Amino acid sequence: MEMDVQTFAMKWREACNSHDLDRILSLYSDAIVFKSPRVRSIAGQPAGTLQGKVAIRDYWRKVLEMRPDLTIMVEQVFAGVDSVALEYHIGDLRGIEFMTLDSNGLICFAAGNDLA
Repeated sequence: MEMDVQTFAMKWREACNSHDLDRILSLYSDAIVFKSPRVRSIAGQPAGTLQGKVAIRDYWRKVLEMRPDLTIMVEQVFAGVDSVALEYHIGDLRGIEFMTLDSNGLICFAAGNDLA
């Protein structure tokens, strides 16, 4: 799959910053698998893994409730074959989100990594 990672990064940032759950969820496939240290604290999942769009919707709903002022700034964009990694910050939280995209350009796997 050929993709413009800069366009994807802008679309991801704008969707997240819109605080519109449907717009955010439109980026994800129904079979999404998401792993992140924040899943443990926000979604209460000890393994740090969420599966499926329903779980992602609940996670994002909680994120937006906790951070009504959420503003994501993308610093760097890294391109892969069918993946993209975005270095970003939200206030003083810095991280990298690695995402694999399916043939429709939807996120089917994502791994959030916080600055240690």
